Amino acid sequence: MAISNKKSKKKIQAFINSHIVELDTVFQSYKAKTGFDFNIADTVFLIYDSPAESPFISDIIIWSGKDTISYMQGFDKHKRIITYTAFSPTMEMPKGYKAITVRGSIITLASRRDYSTIMHLGDGQDIIDGSYVHIYVAFKENGRYKIESCSPPKFLIETKYSKE
Repeated sequence: MAISNKKSKKKIQAFINSHIVELDTVFQSYKAKTGFDFNIADTVFLIYDSPAESPFISDIIIWSGKDTISYMQGFDKHKRIITYTAFSPTMEMPKGYKAITVRGSIITLASRRDYSTIMHLGDGQDIIDGSYVHIYVAFKENGRYKIESCSPPKFLIETKYSKE
């Protein structure tokens, strides 16, 4: 029993380490391109959005309150594939209308650390599709980062339109 527990702990630690390496790589690449260093931000919001059909692919949004990185994480046979994406994907809009529900909605709730609302986003939704969302907020307190997380039930943010 102890052996399997030890193996599980090693696998979990390897998984966590791989995400740390991935974030470090993304942060270094972004700093080289823009000069902005996420490593010195007081607060960093990470949102992993995985489609229900394939939880092995994630859209990842990293926001510091000052700058945003958006990328898609996929996998090849033995490695992760990072593809940078636009934070606000272009959408075809009906003439005379504007989108009022977009990806920014979840960032607004995360930035307020409004976990109660986030945990109820799927209330009343009878969906068989949607996304698995995992939100992590790393914030400095007494010179060290503390991490809060939230993983709401599966939900779908639909794009709603209003007349301009």
